[in-house]
Amino acid sequence: MSRRASLSLASVLAAPLLAASLLALACAGSPAHADFVYGLNAGAGRGIHQIDTTTGATTLVAATPSLTVSGSGGNGLAYDAANNAFYYVRQTGTTRFFMRNVAGTETTLGAITAPGVVYSGTFYNGHYWAVRNGSANTALRLTPAGAGFTQAILPIGLPVNANFGDIASTATGLTYAACTAGFFSFNLSTPGSPATTVTLAPSNYQIAFGNTGLFAVQGTNIYSVNTTTGIRTFTAATAPGLSFNDLASIPAPGAAAVLGLAGLAGGRRRR
Repeated sequence: MSRRASLSLASVLAAPLLAASLLALACAGSPAHADFVYGLNAGAGRGIHQIDTTTGATTLVAATPSLTVSGSGGNGLAYDAANNAFYYVRQTGTTRFFMRNVAGTETTLGAITAPGVVYSGTFYNGHYWAVRNGSANTALRLTPAGAGFTQAILPIGLPVNANFGDIASTATGLTYAACTAGFFSFNLSTPGSPATTVTLAPSNYQIAFGNTGLFAVQGTNIYSVNTTTGIRTFTAATAPGLSFNDLASIPAPGAAAVLGLAGLAGGRRRR
């Protein structure tokens, strides 16, 4: 066997080992049990926290100095992973301001002129979306643009008006809504399409997607949520004194990077 052939055979044998090693390193850095969501805390130690849905442990990830009023000070949290930016609505008196927060630095993007209370929020396809209390058949869409934003009202298929806990969307636009009238799903990729009723049981809690599914927070309790039935299962509790006005989803960790490196190894062996 030639030296070149020997090296080629070694590369073939080494590639799967490299991929396995990369996968092992990724797993070592991300414990299998770890699942997180973000929460906007209006209680002691105000700010945006990362919440471990298994243990209830919380870590402050961004300060929110403008939110000084407990309860109505801020709501409608959403996370834009592409720009590592949080968005939420700050209410001062009767005026609601659209806020961006990057690593604890807040920017007021402007006042929201559309009427209605914003107690829900999600980020999908470059836009911030909210369903306002009492306006369940329309969605408020805010589009960040530099130091400002544009706003629009679009139809959605929810059949009821209610007070909202929260909404949470997937990467495809499939969105779940938890409100006083029940638990529903609809798709932001096709505004106006009919919604699906999951359960009519009152579901006025905060929701967000973690790595493994949908989670809810009500008071200090954390639950996993069955998106087919709406049934919640207790998983953990946060520390007393925390009060989460709203949740935001954390995208699943980037296994694609590991697969990309493994693919690179595979590409090398094909040469």
